[in-house]
Amino acid sequence: MTPHSAAHVPLVRDGEDQVMRLEQFRVAHPDVPVLLMGACPRAWVGDQKVEHRTLRGLLDDLEEIFYPAARTSRKEAPQ
Repeated sequence: MTPHSAAHVPLVRDGEDQVMRLEQFRVAHPDVPVLLMGACPRAWVGDQKVEHRTLRGLLDDLEEIFYPAARTSRKEAPQ
């Protein structure tokens, strides 16, 4: 159900540059299914479905759930 091949990522808009980030998330959270096929990338955290238009957005949302402090520090970092 969860593709683990980078070949599936181009099916998702804004996904090619997120391959490494997705693989790192999957290694850290093998219990969280991430589905890339279909209209929008989606994941399930327990019974909660998390869905976003882009893979980048989905990974941002998952980071916010699992690492809220990391998201805050990224926003504060100078560009």
